[in-house]
Amino acid sequence: MAYVEPLDKLSAPNAAHDLLNAIEEKYGKVLNIFGTLAYQPDVLRGVVSINEGLQNNLPARLRELAYFKASQVNNCEYCSHYHSKAALNAGLTTEQLRASADFADSDQFSEAEKSVLQYTEELTAKGNVSAETVAAVKEHIGDTELVTLAATVAMANFTNRFNHGLGIALP
Repeated sequence: MAYVEPLDKLSAPNAAHDLLNAIEEKYGKVLNIFGTLAYQPDVLRGVVSINEGLQNNLPARLRELAYFKASQVNNCEYCSHYHSKAALNAGLTTEQLRASADFADSDQFSEAEKSVLQYTEELTAKGNVSAETVAAVKEHIGDTELVTLAATVAMANFTNRFNHGLGIALP
């Protein structure tokens, strides 16, 4: 049960209208997380801006794998639901999503994907990443992509906690 009911476009503050219209155009509807963020249009604008920035540099396959993994570690059903779909659209398979919980022992992933999964798991679970894990990731991606990976994992953790803190549910 939601602790705060998501706003629809008509009841949202005026400053949120254009953002909600763009979200509806992109996703076909205003997702509950965005309807809830609409109470705070400046925060909504920031989240939308970060999400747009995350679309650059890091391949979609790695980005969605990281977002899904962070949501899995945090047990965020809401984000896992939406980012599993995005991961499939980015070329991952259902088998890979299932295997992501035990990725280290799986033959479903490339070394690059395993390094991204390890990075994501460490940053999400511990709030820190070992130098060895960073070195393993940097064998496959450059500094710009690493910054985007760190931002992706941070954003996943933000949205996971936002959803849990406000009881945001799937529609």
